Order: sequence, then C-alpha cells, then structure tokens
Amino acid sequence: MESAFVWNSKTKVEFLRKMPSRARMAESLAHPPEKYLLIYDKRLAHLEVVQKGLKEFKYLYPVTAGENLKEISDFAYHVKKIVRMVSPFSPHNLGIVALGGGTVGDFAGFLASVVKRGLPLIHIPTTLLAAMDSAHGGKTALNIREYKNQVGTFYPADAVLIVKSLFEGLPPLQLQSAGGELAKMAIIQGGEMYQRFREHYQTNLETIWDFMPAAIEAKYKWVEQDPFEKTGARQVLNLGHSLGHALESYYGIPHGLAVAEGLIFCAQWSVHQGYWRGAEAEELVNLLVEKLQTKLPKDFARSYRSMRRSKLKKLIVEDKKLTDSRHLNFVFLEGIGAPFRKVVTVESLLTETQRQGWTST
Repeated sequence: MESAFVWNSKTKVEFLRKMPSRARMAESLAHPPEKYLLIYDKRLAHLEVVQKGLKEFKYLYPVTAGENLKEISDFAYHVKKIVRMVSPFSPHNLGIVALGGGTVGDFAGFLASVVKRGLPLIHIPTTLLAAMDSAHGGKTALNIREYKNQVGTFYPADAVLIVKSLFEGLPPLQLQSAGGELAKMAIIQGGEMYQRFREHYQTNLETIWDFMPAAIEAKYKWVEQDPFEKTGARQVLNLGHSLGHALESYYGIPHGLAVAEGLIFCAQWSVHQGYWRGAEAEELVNLLVEKLQTKLPKDFARSYRSMRRSKLKKLIVEDKKLTDSRHLNFVFLEGIGAPFRKVVTVESLLTETQRQGWTST
C-alpha cells in the first residue's frame, strides 16, 4: 500500500513502504531536504532505514526521546543551539522535520510553531502510536516537571510521512500497544471499521498497517469538527483515557495497553449508569480480552500491585481533563460508534474504579 490524502487542514498524509529518496522526498516537502532541519531520536541512528533518511538532510539535530525532552526548563537551551544552526535561513526557506516517536513530535512541533513565528513542519513517526495518533491533529506540548503537556500550541503539520519499513522489527509490546489505539478508534467510529476489527484484527504489523488509514481518517473527522478544542467535540478521542492515563503513569505500562484497560472501565461504567445494554458491552469486553490480551479489572489488580484510591485521585487531578478541582469530562458509550461526553465528579469516578476492582481503599 502506497497512497496519500489531504485533509481540510491542508495536512498531507502519505503511506510509504520505505524511506523516500531525495527526489521522492522533495515531492512531499515545501523545500528541498537540504533546506530542512531534521530533529531525530538519536537512539534510532544505528538503523539502516534511518541512516538512509539522515543522508538526505544537511542540518541535523539529534535528541534523546522521552518526557525529559519536553521539559520546558530545557527548551531555551535547545532553541539557542538550533537558532545558531539555522540563522542563515529566513522563514521562507527553512522547515523542520521530526523523525521519532510522540515526544520527538511534540518537541519538534512546538519548536516549529514558535521559531520565527512558524516554520513548515513534517512528521515522520517511528512508532505506531505516533503514526496513528500524535502526529495528526496539530497538538504540540511541553511539560512543567511532572505536569505533562501543560504548555503547547495547535500547529498542524504540512505533511505526515508514514513509512512502513520504520516499524519492521518493533517488539511485540509495541504492536500490542498499537492495538489499543486501533480498538479505541474502531469503537468510536463503529460501522465497517469496527466490524473489520472484530472479525479480522490480529496483533501483527501487516494487519495494523492495513487498519492504519481508516484509523487516521476517523481521527481527522473528529479533529476537523473541533480543531482548537473549543466545542469539546474532539474530546471523544479521549475514550478510555481517564483511567488509562493513570494506569500508564502509575504502572509504567505502554499507552495503548493502558487505554485498552480504560476502554473496559468505560464499557462497564456505561452499563452501570444505564447508558448501554450489558450484553453488548460484555461482548466488547470479551473482544478486547481476546484480541489485545487486555485484563479484566480484578485480574489486572492481581497482576500488579493494587493502586490505592487516594493515589488514583492524585493522578486524576493532575490530568488535563478536569473542568475544575472536583469535576472532569468523561467519555461514555451508548453503543459501538456512539460515544458521548459528560461531566462527572472525581469522586464518582473513584467510587466506580473501586466498585469494578481497579483500586483499593
């Protein structure tokens, strides 16, 4: 599969089997590759496919991927080095290319949005989660110590190049994590995408690659309804994230697997609230357990040290979904393809996690 599409946001998304040549890349970029600064995860530099891409760029800025890269107190250090490197260029003949996972994309995206009041931006994601999620939609972010994504901008990329060869050889855990993101989008989208997921999904690169265009297309449809997160419509993309983010932070499990656990929590709370029929929700839960090896609440609690309710409350309060100190936006389900937002109290969410068996007193 090699294809491309352009969204109303003017972001061009291309699916490529291998890293493009200089001539091929020039078709995707606003300027020749030598006029771009490549910001890349230096831990990937030993890969042959990455080395080929590095040769196409004259200006290189290696970084160490991870949340520390996004620390706002270090941002001035990076900017000083980069501005010295690119000072001969005007905004009209310079661009930024981000080669890496989500943290590299967040950092490079924020940089592109503020240096010289905005530079062309290209994402080449090297993780499946970044390829399906964070590279799209225009959100950039920096952290203030342990408070994640507190400083950011909306700055859609001019292009996202999704290169299959970059994902070959990924460990099984990353493939499982990608499955959690696909499941979330299939549940939100419903219809044909969910049926395909239910009938054909397997945890391997070929299957994930085949599902990826539909998942990305579904995300853009929600993003374009609410590009700057003003109406709240885009918040349905947080399905499974309220508990998922807390599990990810506390247990250190991959994002997609944590979100998959959050989907189970959402399904069961939706039934308990009377929004969704139990039989349909149970079918979804069984599907997640079968397809993604997701754990049921009490099985999860037995596999990991049990999280206390007070600790979960602290993690929830630190999340960006709070509307005030006692309330947050939560995404429920009335069915497959029927998510909806509702403001709930933090205490009600904590009580439900305890009822289901995710937390202890």
